Amino acid sequence: MKEDTMKTNHVVTIKDVSEHAGVAISTVSRVLNGLDRVSDETRIKVERAIEELGYVKNSLAASMKSGKSRIIVVVVPDIINEYYTAVVRGVEEIASQEDYYTMLFSSKDSHRREQKLFSGELGRAIDGAIIIPAYDELDYYRNISKPVVIIDRYVSGSDMHAVVIDNHKASYLLTEELILAGHRNIAIISGAQEFNIGMDRVKGYRDALKNYGIEVRPENEMIGNWYQEHGYRSTLELLEREDPPSAIFAANNLLCIGCIKAIREKGITIGKDISLTGFDDSEVAQLLEPDITVVRQETAMMGKIGMMKLLDIINRNEKTVYPKKVVLDVELIRRHSVGKI
Repeated sequence: MKEDTMKTNHVVTIKDVSEHAGVAISTVSRVLNGLDRVSDETRIKVERAIEELGYVKNSLAASMKSGKSRIIVVVVPDIINEYYTAVVRGVEEIASQEDYYTMLFSSKDSHRREQKLFSGELGRAIDGAIIIPAYDELDYYRNISKPVVIIDRYVSGSDMHAVVIDNHKASYLLTEELILAGHRNIAIISGAQEFNIGMDRVKGYRDALKNYGIEVRPENEMIGNWYQEHGYRSTLELLEREDPPSAIFAANNLLCIGCIKAIREKGITIGKDISLTGFDDSEVAQLLEPDITVVRQETAMMGKIGMMKLLDIINRNEKTVYPKKVVLDVELIRRHSVGKI
């Protein structure tokens, strides 16, 4: 009984595989690493031994010996927003295919937390980083000693490797959708303007108004942060005005949720009493009644492309992988939250 327990608990090693197959340890290693210098007959013997013994390759231990951890850290502002979790899913899909480990780190939009990460032991152990930045001084990220790819938030003129969406086009389309429905008093609720996502979304909104000969009213631009509370409080303020807007464009999914909460508290019907467009094709946007007109962005694809770029940089050991900046297109999804006037 004791012997059976020992066998059950025994971790199968490469040495066990070599003895079972009757070949050298180096031969097993070549088979595991996909090298060609092994005959078909020997390869079959080794693969059969691996299957019979239930051997699992310890990639992490092997990578440590080579001087690489095969660990990628993914830095996001928070882990609540489903937009960020979709990016992480994309990163993980490519990472797992390439035998890399991913570690998720929430910066809580704090540059100090990011600094602590990259200046500590973990920052020195990773092979690279996918970052949605909390800080608009990209020189800091450029000077991180490990390969870095920026996702989503970007500063114009930077030469960092990045994957972003066409925020200006997305915002223009959503504002235009409201204009074409007859709206002229249109408000925008947006987050901070340090990065391209804030600046480009506000600019797209303004450009749509200007192109249709509509006055840009500064009081209709509710600029703050990217969280639900800002969407909620901004909407209450807008609705309590003597001349409230007939339509609101919420510039991300959390702002849109806050906006919807405020509208419902006021007993107003979306699509009839007020029109609403939002960003990100989240489950909330799809399942609400009425469902929300949004732009769909390939969020998981951003993560996939970001990870592929990062691996390219790591494997080529250089910082000249082109194109440095990848801009993904967006798609307008028309639903029932925009009413004509």
